Amino acid sequence: MNITNVDPLKYNLLFERFLTSGRTSSPPDIDLDFNDRRRDEVIEYVAQKYGKDKVAQIITFGTMAARAVIRDVGRALSYSYSFCDRIAKM
Repeated sequence: MNITNVDPLKYNLLFERFLTSGRTSSPPDIDLDFNDRRRDEVIEYVAQKYGKDKVAQIITFGTMAARAVIRDVGRALSYSYSFCDRIAKM
């Protein structure tokens, strides 16, 4: 596909990493992540290189189950996993 010069066989990278069993009729899902602090810099570079009319910002929304939210928020607030797990199971 000429996406990268990295030889996946040399580094033992798994092709399956890019495949989803439920999406057999569409191409693999490949994306890039950038540090939030340099996001604007990356967007500006891409817009200058390819043209502003060729660049779009896309967002994905996801949902979390209530128990998962309680565990994640608790972890962010430095509560122990066991404490958050107990609360989540109430």
